[in-house]
Amino acid sequence: MKKYNPNFERDVKWYLSVRHIFNFDGTVVYCNKKGNPLIVYDRNGVDGKEAFFQWDSNGKVMATKHPNLLHALLKTKGSCNLHIKEYAEDRDSGVMGKIEMRAMCIYWKAPSWFRQAIENQKMQYINSRTFIALGLY
Repeated sequence: MKKYNPNFERDVKWYLSVRHIFNFDGTVVYCNKKGNPLIVYDRNGVDGKEAFFQWDSNGKVMATKHPNLLHALLKTKGSCNLHIKEYAEDRDSGVMGKIEMRAMCIYWKAPSWFRQAIENQKMQYINSRTFIALGLY
């Protein structure tokens, strides 16, 4: 059994626990920048977790014997990234308060990086608006 970084293990466990909540990322087919599919089935391939690790950490596409697991992980990660962007816009526009966002994160048992990513993205929106208002952008 392969050992992974504890943060990767935490994230995979969380992605699998929220895969029914974060299940839309706008992607139909998962491909790399060259147009090659990320999900390649081979009954002798690596397990789905290893295929996800190789793609997420090293950008390598590996054939997997667990294509459904790889698909679920890719879909959930993509959906989380989309939700981070949307929640950051809501935080920036004042539609979502910090307390409401914190309550959602607690409910989903989200890792700290999820909430931090929302706040960081919100600050990017604020900074870009400031630059535009000052004529610096």
